Amino acid sequence: MSHQPVPLNIKCTWGRITPIRNPENTSCLQCHLYVGHYRGKTGLAGAEELVSGSKEIFTGPAVVEKFATFDEKIPGTSVSFKMVAIPGGEFKMGTPGDEPFRRNDEGPVINVAVDSFWMGEIEVSWNEYLAFFNATSSQGRKEAEAKEEGTDGISGATPPWGAPDQGWGKGTRPAITMSHHGAMTYCLWLSSVTGKKYRLPTEAEWEYAARGGTNTPYFFDGSPNDYETVGFWKKLFGADTTVINSYVIYQENSGNRTREPGIVRANQFGLKNMLGNVAEFCLDFYDPAVYSKYPKTLVSNPRGPRDGMERVVRGGAYNYSAKDLRVGRRDFTRTKDWLNTDPQIPKSIWWYSDCKHVGFRVVCEYDKPEVNSNQNIN
Repeated sequence: MSHQPVPLNIKCTWGRITPIRNPENTSCLQCHLYVGHYRGKTGLAGAEELVSGSKEIFTGPAVVEKFATFDEKIPGTSVSFKMVAIPGGEFKMGTPGDEPFRRNDEGPVINVAVDSFWMGEIEVSWNEYLAFFNATSSQGRKEAEAKEEGTDGISGATPPWGAPDQGWGKGTRPAITMSHHGAMTYCLWLSSVTGKKYRLPTEAEWEYAARGGTNTPYFFDGSPNDYETVGFWKKLFGADTTVINSYVIYQENSGNRTREPGIVRANQFGLKNMLGNVAEFCLDFYDPAVYSKYPKTLVSNPRGPRDGMERVVRGGAYNYSAKDLRVGRRDFTRTKDWLNTDPQIPKSIWWYSDCKHVGFRVVCEYDKPEVNSNQNIN
């Protein structure tokens, strides 16, 4: 069964789609075109460049013999990426009650211990995600056909409608518009081709890595009140954003699009873009009250609720203001809203039609156990 994108002789008013008399007048469709899923052909053409040209083609993954930072290699491509060794430890997870702009779902603060793990230095880039897409995608098939064929967990994504990079560029920019399911499947595929255990980070691992040993709103100096540009005096004289600009790609310096990750400084663990550029999927289901459900003693490797409807998103994005880029700030997927203008029936399980600010980074498990339990909340 084949599905075609809806015709362009429609107009949009506050999310409602209605016919228009002049099909050539499609300027009101920009709110849909801006997401990049109504352009007919896939915007992922060119993935073959990752296995051609003059660059070295890797014949095998990185060999890791000790717990140290390493460069992973994707076999059969020229794509590699840095995995940073994050030593395990204890930290206070959540936001103190007196932190400016704190939200109700950010507390109470809990004591957490996490095992050592590796984490991607930057978010998964288009180079990396295209390697997955090129190796596994169902090119030319529509969503319903893929489901009817009973594809397995590493069969890969069907093509998106249009250019999921929004025309901003691919390469080392963070990949965006894939669904949480797509990100999880990428991790399964990466595990299969490297022989390692890749997955999304738990929310606790993400916050531990982002804090880098600090317990302040950011992993660098300053308060959200210092960097916010709202208010009469800030609008009149401006805010001194020198420090935050050196670490974060956000509303004030992004030009309202993703940027190359190398332009910012790393945190104390050597990770870049833990705040800003794109927000990041976590493994956990989202529960606004989850912190209050953990024991008041030390919690080892928390993994959130056992089930739920939406997943945790962390870190903020290129279109966020300073107050929403705090390390403790929590967010979550909005699956229905993020598929609002998807023309397919059924809607895609691989691509979000209405979300262009979220990506992900991977962690790799370290086999040596340090903390014994993985705690879920029922």
